[in-house]
Amino acid sequence: MNVRTGKLAALVVCAALAGRLSAQDKPAPVKDAALSAQKPAAVGQEPAPMFPFVLPWDDASKTLVDVSALNPTPAGRDGFIVAKNGHFYDEKNRRIRFIGASITADNAFPDKATAQAEAARMHKFGFNIMRLHHMDASWSKPGIFDPAQNDTQHLTKDALDRLDYLIYQLKENGIYANLNLHVSRTYLPGDNLPETDKLPGLGKIVTFFYPRMIELQKQYARDLLTHLNPYTKLRYVEDPAVAVVEINNENTLLGAAFDGSLDALPPAYKTELARQWSVWLKTKYATTEGLRRAWSAGDKPYGPNLLENADFMRGAEHWTLERNTAPADGALELPENVPAPNGVAGKVLRVQVKTLGGQNWHLQLHQTGLDLTEGEPYTVSFWAKADRNRPLPVGVRLDTGDYHNIGLDATASLTTEWRQFTYAFTVNRSQRSHNRLSFVLGDALGTVDLAGVILRPGAQTEFLGGLSVEAATVPPAHPADNPAGRDWIAFLIETERAYMATMRDFLKKELKVRANITGSQVTYGGLGGALRETDSDFGDIHSYWQHPDFPRKQWDMADWRIANIAMTRDAGGGGLSYLAHYRLAGKPFTVSEYNHPAPNDFQAETIPLLTAFACLQDWDGYYLFEYGGGRSDSDRIKGFFAIDSNPAKMAFLPAAALMFLRNDLPLAREELRLHLSADNVANLMAKNGADGGPEWEAAGVTYPSALTHRLSLSFAGGKPAPDDANPAGKRDEANRPASVGPFVWRAIGNDNPVVTADSPSSKMIVGFLGGQSVEVAGWRVAMTATPSQFAAFTLSALDGRAMEQSRSLLLTAVGRVENTGMQWNADRTSVGEHWGTGPTLAEGVPGTVTITTRAVRATVYALDGTGKRLAPVPSALHGGVLTFVIGPAHKTLWYEVEAAWTK
Repeated sequence: MNVRTGKLAALVVCAALAGRLSAQDKPAPVKDAALSAQKPAAVGQEPAPMFPFVLPWDDASKTLVDVSALNPTPAGRDGFIVAKNGHFYDEKNRRIRFIGASITADNAFPDKATAQAEAARMHKFGFNIMRLHHMDASWSKPGIFDPAQNDTQHLTKDALDRLDYLIYQLKENGIYANLNLHVSRTYLPGDNLPETDKLPGLGKIVTFFYPRMIELQKQYARDLLTHLNPYTKLRYVEDPAVAVVEINNENTLLGAAFDGSLDALPPAYKTELARQWSVWLKTKYATTEGLRRAWSAGDKPYGPNLLENADFMRGAEHWTLERNTAPADGALELPENVPAPNGVAGKVLRVQVKTLGGQNWHLQLHQTGLDLTEGEPYTVSFWAKADRNRPLPVGVRLDTGDYHNIGLDATASLTTEWRQFTYAFTVNRSQRSHNRLSFVLGDALGTVDLAGVILRPGAQTEFLGGLSVEAATVPPAHPADNPAGRDWIAFLIETERAYMATMRDFLKKELKVRANITGSQVTYGGLGGALRETDSDFGDIHSYWQHPDFPRKQWDMADWRIANIAMTRDAGGGGLSYLAHYRLAGKPFTVSEYNHPAPNDFQAETIPLLTAFACLQDWDGYYLFEYGGGRSDSDRIKGFFAIDSNPAKMAFLPAAALMFLRNDLPLAREELRLHLSADNVANLMAKNGADGGPEWEAAGVTYPSALTHRLSLSFAGGKPAPDDANPAGKRDEANRPASVGPFVWRAIGNDNPVVTADSPSSKMIVGFLGGQSVEVAGWRVAMTATPSQFAAFTLSALDGRAMEQSRSLLLTAVGRVENTGMQWNADRTSVGEHWGTGPTLAEGVPGTVTITTRAVRATVYALDGTGKRLAPVPSALHGGVLTFVIGPAHKTLWYEVEAAWTK
């Protein structure tokens, strides 16, 4: 979950918000509206025929879909995995790519029989790494910490033994381990920390700077990583099957400054952070006078208030309450019994938030049409309170086009008492008379009161009485495009980097960890987070497409919705293109959480699209969130994320392993590299907010470039902005085709977008091809029209030969997949608590398949859920072309083509 949202939950806490941008920064309300208009024809129509198709939880049978030979046993047989030349290699200099999944919470502590069966099944499906995640969760039963203790400093012997045995079984089945140190640790009173009951959820944020907490993290790492696994006879620090150690999952101090979370820290932690800030300022400026000169250098006198009806004396005139997407709803009021704060002229405008939308920006209060001058300083100030403590994001951005931020991206932390908030900023990338002041209201239900709103040219640095660098009494600042704001960002960047350096040195130098170490995900902290991770062995990132939204109460499993839109419909590549912009140049790159959560009708696109795109970008690994696991409910889709019993995901794993681990698909021919100066990151974040994006645009690289070029980000140095954005590689964005090479994402110009990938031995077709015929180099699918028109197909040569020469082909064809008795709402955006029961049902994708082959004889078979032959499928081979019809009658997602060269 994106820490910047401030919404953490114990149920599925690692699920990140979907889409390219965080909720606060989503710029264009037009985007989702356009996609919604393209929703599939399935809504309100009879569904296509479906049949039971179950993948047994403990199946490790040696059938056609067994791809375990791709991953030699035991894991680590050829030495430690090392990061070099931008990729992972074993000690025999063989490049290693990873396909994995997260094993979360109590699933990381199975009984021995379950561990044996699951590891063998994972091996069959091509997994070669598993991410042990949420082991430190308080809700995990069992969990890594002893529940009999009033602290988190004692490991549970039983849980540790279960974990040891699972990792042993993974190793024996050619599967490496990724161990996560801090994910969701909930500190207890016995940990000798102040106010543990008031800490941010999952122990986030404070882990970066509070000394006692860092001590506890080191102790846990020592206890876990240096103990002897009795089954492998090795400590984790010396086991080559432990390939990765993650220090701190989805965490950022810097991002918390942008979303207002730092304001809500308990006093003891605020005090410590302020102390460290004061030390940093004294090192930089030495004296109070030096600070005063630096911070006031850009001050300009205030001009008049640019807002119309800023005192609300004419009600809501010139103000707009935007209800962007249903069900978000609210109302404006002028409460006569609520006076404005003392000394503030005018009335109070109250916003009643009645219903939340899927994102907080779905409900916003604006004043538009503002004329702001590029490069000039401005100041926003306002008084606000609420009926409960809550965040109130405030920003200044365009009121047209892509709605990008033009200088102010802050979050006010409201309480039930009036408080004045003041933010200075410099205008960046504005348009004449097309700028707006926005208050984002969709974070919580209830009321928000506003008064005395001012937006005026000029900026005046306020030096409070008693402020002294020498006496360490300079209060923490807020991110802003002014000297104080830029210093605050720079301080937090340095604090994050110092913490990670401390932990890496401890792990590598003191504990002698041999695994590859990463700090946290590169987007946590925006460009500052990416800069932080340049010191890690590799870069890592998370993303989800069409994450479920909870309109009224977070993680209310009876009240949620999804957009139910295929990523294939996004001409820019959706979340995949977003990921590509954050690869760190010269380092391996992995995506350790990814999913298109169930019950999306188009979830079958998840693994084929991710795998083909990862090949195109030459990435080094990806993990699905999450594996799931266990014997119970193993014949049904268990929820949003578990893939182990979801045929829409698992059925594609053999094909994905063949494509990615064999390195079948060629990578993009050219690379675009964005060069930024590390010293300029604080300035860029002050201008553009917590998330990157404008830096690429300034370099002339459009978003869909990731569909045709490899992308990477470098902080190796350069001139200050704006000249530091300097991509390398030839490009002609104006004349670039929709896509080139082996990976083609057809532009949205019709109602039938299709994505294809082609290599001699692995091929893919994904999208809305119902009623049309699509060919990929000798393989044609003519799909019969269906209500949704959607399906995903892969064709894989199991023997690694070119398709026309292969003796054994696997065709995977998947449309819609759901549980028996799953009950959708009227507009097919939620099933609420009505997920249904087993067995899982699959849509029998209908159509005619033709394959060019040199064989003189070929037989097609339908396969069952273990990959065994069910029955022959009628086929004809004439003139080197094999033709057969697929559909629900065969009751399968897998088809085998057995070819022979002699009669």
